[in-house]
Amino acid sequence: MGAIDILPYKLAQAQQLFSLSTDCLYSSLDEFLSKKVPCDVVINSTMDEMHYATSMQLLQNGYNILLEKPITGNAKELLSLEKIAEEKNCKVVVCHVLRYTPFYRKIKEIIDSGKIGKVVDMQLNEHVWHGHFVNSYVRGKWRSEKECGSGFLLAKCCHDTDLMCWLNNATVPTEVSSFGARATYCPENAPKGATEYCYDCPHKDSCVFDAMRFELVMDCCPQYTWVNLKKPIAEITEEEKIAFLKKDVYGKCMYNTGMDIVDRQCVSVNFANGSIGTLNMVGGTSKAGRHIHVICEYGEIIGYIEDNKIIYREYNKGLSDTKYLSDDMTHTDTIIKIGEDFSGKDNSVTGHYGGDYYIVKDLVRFLNGEKTSVSTTVIKDSINSHLICYAAELSRKEKRIVDIKTEFLET
Repeated sequence: MGAIDILPYKLAQAQQLFSLSTDCLYSSLDEFLSKKVPCDVVINSTMDEMHYATSMQLLQNGYNILLEKPITGNAKELLSLEKIAEEKNCKVVVCHVLRYTPFYRKIKEIIDSGKIGKVVDMQLNEHVWHGHFVNSYVRGKWRSEKECGSGFLLAKCCHDTDLMCWLNNATVPTEVSSFGARATYCPENAPKGATEYCYDCPHKDSCVFDAMRFELVMDCCPQYTWVNLKKPIAEITEEEKIAFLKKDVYGKCMYNTGMDIVDRQCVSVNFANGSIGTLNMVGGTSKAGRHIHVICEYGEIIGYIEDNKIIYREYNKGLSDTKYLSDDMTHTDTIIKIGEDFSGKDNSVTGHYGGDYYIVKDLVRFLNGEKTSVSTTVIKDSINSHLICYAAELSRKEKRIVDIKTEFLET
């Protein structure tokens, strides 16, 4: 085992956490590659805009990769990574961790059983809690598509487009339309007289997003907020944090951070077999949540992943000859409680509702050539979900329906 990082303190943390020897620490990818280090897999958790270049280097040197999503921000790079992985016979597993959760695996199991027929329609929603949204997409490092290479849809919700394609993988997406806007976190909504930084703003005592309270007291994403202080979080003093917030984007007015991404978007997808899917995402909600409603030919599947249960509904076929049926008599609902409970504080299994744990478990089997789960996410499986995101952004920006094959696969 080894670690690669440009920040010395992070290498020191990795060394202590995993009991690494000094010769297993690398200050750059080039250093690692130059030493031709033998290993089973490299976990690529660089920022979005670095995924393509770093993954290409790793693949060209014959390394298997566990790659953070999104794979890359454009179709040409996406398809070239798929090609080089195939040429080098390298395994690339993408961190679409939600498909590994017991919740979504149960939905997949029901669909694949065929008991309620083929998928007709899928409705997915993601509500991004304001604490996460502010620290990642308004003040955070994913606030600018121009800088990080990903818009809000690709950076956050390619999880959801992946679920849409995976649950309905009897077919492929063909056309996409989308609307979206940045209409909340924008300069025109700033309080009158608001200053550039929160610390000296006349509205600091009344503003919900005052950085001195939001970042110092709530401090919901410290791993993002304080990383540029370049030292372990536990060693950062409050005085250092206050000084930092007086000059860094994390201390800026919420409405003037240079954010250039949307804060809400809807996506509609047409599939080759006539089924359809919709995704609605909203950033800055009071509560986080993902909802799914899958309508099949003879039944439905409904659930919020936070509830750790789903409603399985199917036609009550035995009443087909009865007259004057009420709506309640024509179907049967079954509440399915998902076996595992990921609501506790053990982060080794709770991350992404258990998805983080199960993807690593599946990865080990995959690398060992053993039988893997239905969730295994090789790069080929991720192509369609990314193409949906690219097409949605084209549709949103150019106000048109985008044909995936014509736009991306025939060029």
